[in-house]
Amino acid sequence: MGDLSRNAIFHIISLSLAGGDVLQTIPETIRFYRAQWAKGRLTPVFFFYAMARYMSILALIINAWTHGAFPQSATFEFCKRIYRMASVTTLLAAIAVQVLVYLRTVAISGRSKYVRFGLGLIMLLGLPLQILGAVYHRVPYLAKGICKGGVFQPGEPNWIILYYSANIAFDFIACATATYYIVVLSRFHPSSRLSTFFRHILRDGLLYFAVVFLVNLWLVLEYAHVFTTGIDPMLSLAVVLIAVQHLILSTHHITSVDPNEDSFRTSVSLGPPRFYTSDVELESDVFTFVQPHDKNVSLRSGGTQS
Repeated sequence: MGDLSRNAIFHIISLSLAGGDVLQTIPETIRFYRAQWAKGRLTPVFFFYAMARYMSILALIINAWTHGAFPQSATFEFCKRIYRMASVTTLLAAIAVQVLVYLRTVAISGRSKYVRFGLGLIMLLGLPLQILGAVYHRVPYLAKGICKGGVFQPGEPNWIILYYSANIAFDFIACATATYYIVVLSRFHPSSRLSTFFRHILRDGLLYFAVVFLVNLWLVLEYAHVFTTGIDPMLSLAVVLIAVQHLILSTHHITSVDPNEDSFRTSVSLGPPRFYTSDVELESDVFTFVQPHDKNVSLRSGGTQS
């Protein structure tokens, strides 16, 4: 009964946090949607932001329903048909979030082909681990109003650890990559205004990584039986939803402050090892990073500046 009480507390906290933030971000989300619609096309950021937001909301509702609000008169056969719904919706929401983080990191890198293909490959390699962790060797469990997936047999490890571990690994690599490019570009650019801009981007990215990393690590330790706090995946869902909403909306807000500067062009050449040499537009749909047009940056291994 104590465990159920702790689970119920985590459910209430998760729904309260997520619900409050969803309501709070409605005005900014509407402005974001309008800005995207004004382009006359549905961009990947528009699609995956909507998918992450509303799939997370759906996953939270399904998790709340199946983890305690399930009818006491429900049969095991009914539970068997729907017990994977929570895992599948959570997985789809997580995929959308990772794509958003990927797009943001690629934009920050100036669409570096190494980041595009390298980080993209890491994201694809992590996908089977997430699917495996979410659905492998899970059986329906029905008791006291709860219908969820449980481990296949006693003593077997909970494979969902793979799901959260893959998320942690991808977020760490994406955060490290974005931080590297932000620090390099900010260091070699003489504009203090641009440095302030990059500090905002860096701060938002690090805050996102910190809160998501901590809650996912908490869940890994919980499922590994290091902790027995009764934390529920719903808390991770709520935290990721809040974090990614503010990550995307804050980036959109920062890059739309000055409507007269709608592109970010930088002549970049990195000396050996060579990352890319081109006049690239650091723009990925919503991620239009603004820079004065009359400034060029030459980044070389020796640290020269022009």
